[in-house]
Amino acid sequence: MISNFLNQGANFAKKAVGKAGAVTGIAQAVGNRLAAAGLPLGGIFGRTESALPQQFATPAEQTDWAVSLSCPQYDNLMGDSEILKVLGNNTFKGIRWPTTPSVFVSHSASYDSRAVIHNNYPYYAYQNSQVDSMVINGSFPVMTAEDGRHWLATIHFLRTVTKMYYGQGTNVGNPPPICKLNGYGNYVFQNVPVIITNFTVDLRADVDYIGVSVEDTQTQNLIPGGTMQIEGMSTPVSGGSNLSFNETKTYSPVNQQVKVGSINYVPTDSMVTVNCTPIYSRKNISKFNLKSFAAGDLASKGFI
Repeated sequence: MISNFLNQGANFAKKAVGKAGAVTGIAQAVGNRLAAAGLPLGGIFGRTESALPQQFATPAEQTDWAVSLSCPQYDNLMGDSEILKVLGNNTFKGIRWPTTPSVFVSHSASYDSRAVIHNNYPYYAYQNSQVDSMVINGSFPVMTAEDGRHWLATIHFLRTVTKMYYGQGTNVGNPPPICKLNGYGNYVFQNVPVIITNFTVDLRADVDYIGVSVEDTQTQNLIPGGTMQIEGMSTPVSGGSNLSFNETKTYSPVNQQVKVGSINYVPTDSMVTVNCTPIYSRKNISKFNLKSFAAGDLASKGFI
């Protein structure tokens, strides 16, 4: 029985090989199906697998798409600050999250429900639309002294932009400065005007702290100012008796600017959370056009 089975198998193979056209057609069909599926001929042996096509765009030039907050008034308000000096080295002059943060964005359209007597469904009257407050929450790791100075500058920046112009100086009475939010590309966040309403940072006990030296400018008094009383006698040019005089001279102090360093301890990891709300002036709102907004033309003007 076994010999008969082997003989039948051999006869089948001879007939199949004899039909060269059929074998070729079957091989081509199988090969086409494997190639369409991205598989080599024979499954996994003998051939190199084809590369899958890319499903994403590659930009011509790489840009910084990290989430950042900048202050247009940086030069006038913070340009002389030693603590914030590291932020001025950035092109946008502000803070950025070194890791990808979580950004929570909410858009809402408000409608007023109008109940109608003897009706199954109420009517809705449109009231207004708005972009609600956004929450940006991200980790801020510190590995080097330079990272530590950026952490200090970030916290001091947020402290500054949440305070009004008060007391002494220029622009007294003005509210806190408006910031610009950028991140993830031109059609996500591009120069969105925002006000910082709240920020939090956690100084945890379960992380290490490293010392960071920050230079500070102080004024040292070399020669104090004051007045000096000078008394003496003078001889007239034309001769005669001597005349006494009493003169008071005022001296200005002599000062110099010196650099001194202070050690600050910063956590090697912390969470920095910022609540910000988009804000637009009446002038910019009057130029709003829904069709232009839909086309993306208003993205460069900060509308989201």
